[in-house]
Amino acid sequence: MTYLKRLHLHRWQRLLALFLSMMIFVIAVPIYASNTPQQDLNQLNFYVDRSLSKAQAKDYKASQAAYEKFQQKWLKVEDRVKKVSPQAEQDIEKQISEVKVAFSTKPPNQAKLVAAIKNLNATNNKFINGGFKSNQPTKAIVNQDQRSLAYSIERLNRAEVALNKKDLATAVSQMKSFKTEWLDVKGIVATKSPDAYFAIENNIIRSYGFLTSKPVDITGARSAIASLKKDLQPFATEPLKYNTSDATLILLTEKLETLLVLVALLGFLKKSGNANKIYSLGLGASAGLAAAMIAAVVIEIFFSNAGGNIYRELLQGITGLAAAVMLFYTSFWLHMKSSIITGQEDIQDKINTIATNSGLFFGMLAFLAVFKEGAETTLSYINISWSMSSNDLLTGLGFGLLSLIAIAALILVVGLRLPTKLFFPLTSLLIFYLGFKFVGSGIHALQVADILPVSPANFLPVFNALSLYSTWETTLSQLVLIAIAIAVVMYTRFQNNRVTKEIPSEQQTVSENS
Repeated sequence: MTYLKRLHLHRWQRLLALFLSMMIFVIAVPIYASNTPQQDLNQLNFYVDRSLSKAQAKDYKASQAAYEKFQQKWLKVEDRVKKVSPQAEQDIEKQISEVKVAFSTKPPNQAKLVAAIKNLNATNNKFINGGFKSNQPTKAIVNQDQRSLAYSIERLNRAEVALNKKDLATAVSQMKSFKTEWLDVKGIVATKSPDAYFAIENNIIRSYGFLTSKPVDITGARSAIASLKKDLQPFATEPLKYNTSDATLILLTEKLETLLVLVALLGFLKKSGNANKIYSLGLGASAGLAAAMIAAVVIEIFFSNAGGNIYRELLQGITGLAAAVMLFYTSFWLHMKSSIITGQEDIQDKINTIATNSGLFFGMLAFLAVFKEGAETTLSYINISWSMSSNDLLTGLGFGLLSLIAIAALILVVGLRLPTKLFFPLTSLLIFYLGFKFVGSGIHALQVADILPVSPANFLPVFNALSLYSTWETTLSQLVLIAIAIAVVMYTRFQNNRVTKEIPSEQQTVSENS
């Protein structure tokens, strides 16, 4: 009876690890986004106080640095302030502009600069202390991210004008600035339309690659920039509102690949009779999620200024490629071990051998898989939390979490009922597919971060579901992986044919000896 109970618990451990990991996420994001607009602005006003003290000491460089830090972080709370009081938002914006003007003269006029910063400080404190009347915001609010996106589209216009004048230096400069600014606003596009986001990211790399190639491909650059403007325009002009479905879809789109990795590994351990190692997956996934959220908060707080979001791309690229390496190793490992076999008992023996002492390896793989998407998912929720109610956010998170659990349970139930000979090749293929995608998205992220070169070509395939981007760096890397996979399959078939031929010879020898 005790043994049966232990078996029953093991059946649920595979879902418990995933559920606990996701619950950390559900609890942590609302806590991070739970401050009132007054509390948020009060925290940001620290930079205004610092700017004022440095201006009074005539340390204008430090004063301006503190002011710019406030201005960058103000963009994250502006919409929430406006929901409480549109007048407060307008007055703060006016005072921000006055400080910016005061800094524009070199060196600044100390009296005018100190007065402007004091006015900004007073306006902030007026809102913090409830000095503005609460009003309902207008129906069609275009938030600061959209205004920034509209300004970035203007950069595309300038790049086009420069190309028409054959002013390549200006065109490259405008596109480089656009590429940097895009990192600050990409979340509003990724949340609303993953397909549009993928197309825009691909065209950003293409346009920049065409402009920096030798020789410069002006026709290709113009085409990519025109596509960019067309795809970006709706997100910069239409009123932006987030709802429950948006919060749900973030989990389903950004966490589904991670879920598939975990489910494949859970199914493997269960099918191989090593359910006792499932806790390693739970620990790895939980640690990966915790590390991802910490990394996301660090990026949001310390690297949220223009250009600092490069660290987000570095995080995506490096962890994506590291996870891909481990996924390919696992995929080829499974395929080699489960293919060179002679019968059902041999299958089970070899799979049991694979799973022996593999808990640490699977834990590390779970950590990387969760960490890869966890930071980006956390940042996505932080970004939309400013523009939707807490109830909608929590409801969307709940629906998303329940949907992921249901998908995981369905895949496991169906997968575990498959014959052993079919289960492991399919698992190997699924893991290879995920690694294939991680390589494409990882290299692309490093290209966005200017770590890897960009060599675009119009005829190369573009496909979101496979992370196919139209650059030679991503395409050739993925082609090499396909070539390796074909070589592995051919090798295992050769080995199987050799074993098949040897068995009758051995049987004949035994018969003659008898």
